[in-house]
Amino acid sequence: MRISSPFAWRGDGFPPILDAEIPNHLERIRDLGIPSIIDIHTHFFPETIMKLIWRWFDNANWAIGYRLPEWERVKRLHHNGIKHFTTLNYAHKKNMAKSLNDWVFANLRNWEGAIPFGTFYPEEGVLSYVKQAVEVYGFLGFKLHCEVSKLNLNDPELSDTFHYLEKKEIPILIHTGTAPLPGEFTGIQFFKPFIETYPKLHVIVAHMGAHEISAYASLLGEYPNLALDTTMVFVDFLATGNAGDVDSAVPLLETYQNQIYFGSDFPNIPYNLNHPISNLLALPISDTAKQKILYGNAKNRFFK
Repeated sequence: MRISSPFAWRGDGFPPILDAEIPNHLERIRDLGIPSIIDIHTHFFPETIMKLIWRWFDNANWAIGYRLPEWERVKRLHHNGIKHFTTLNYAHKKNMAKSLNDWVFANLRNWEGAIPFGTFYPEEGVLSYVKQAVEVYGFLGFKLHCEVSKLNLNDPELSDTFHYLEKKEIPILIHTGTAPLPGEFTGIQFFKPFIETYPKLHVIVAHMGAHEISAYASLLGEYPNLALDTTMVFVDFLATGNAGDVDSAVPLLETYQNQIYFGSDFPNIPYNLNHPISNLLALPISDTAKQKILYGNAKNRFFK
C-alpha cells in the first residue's frame, strides 16, 4: 500500500509505521534541554468524521500510521515526548464549524496536554461563534484549510472575524499551500493579498507553504507575526515536494528560527512520530534553532 502511494519516498526504504518501545529521539531532546515537544499540527475530529477522512486517504493509497481509538492516540503522543498538541479540525461546509468547536470544548478533558483550537467558515454568525470560542471556551487558536474547505481568505464575509483575531492576538494555522494537492483558493496569489490586509494577524502557514516554500518564507521578514510549521516537510514521504525542495528549505530553519514551529500532521501520517522528530534533529542547523522549533516558540506563544 505504501509503495503504491501516488507520492514518492526518499530512498529505497520506508520508516516504520509502528512506534518503537523507546523512541530514539527522547534522549536527544533531553540532551538539548528540551523538557518536551510541542506539536502544533495534530488533528482531532469526531469519530464519524475522522473515519471519513481515513477513507479518503485509503482511496489515495496513503497509509494511516495511527488508526487507533482516540484515547490511544493521545497516549502515543505522550509516548513520543509530545506533551502538548493542538486540536486541529476544519469545516468543509456551512453550519459545521460551530458544532466542531462545541465538540472540542466538550472533550478537552479527555486529551491531557491539548492546546484548544477551533475553526470557522464564511457564513452568517461566524464572528459570534468565534467570540464564544475565544471568550467562553478559552480557545488559543484556529485552523483553516483552504483546499478542503474551498475557502478564499479574501472573502469579505470573514473580514470582521480576522480583524477580531488580529486585535486579540489569536493565531490562525492555515493550510494555504498547494501541497499535497492544489485547490481553487490555495497558493501564494491568494495568501499575499490576505496578509497585506491583516499585517498584524498572527498566522502560521501549514507545511511551510509547500509547494511554494520560498514564496511564503520571503514574507517572514516583512511580517513578524507570520510563521511556518514544519509539518510533513523534512520527512522521507515527499507529499510536500521533491527531495530538492526539502533540502533547499533547510537553511530557512536557521534564518527564521523564531518563526518556525514543529508540526507532525498526527494521526494521518504514513510513518511513526519518531521519524519527523529524528529527521529534524539530524538537520545541519544549530541546537538553538532545534530548541526553538520543537519547544520554545510554541511555549512562548501558547504558555505565556
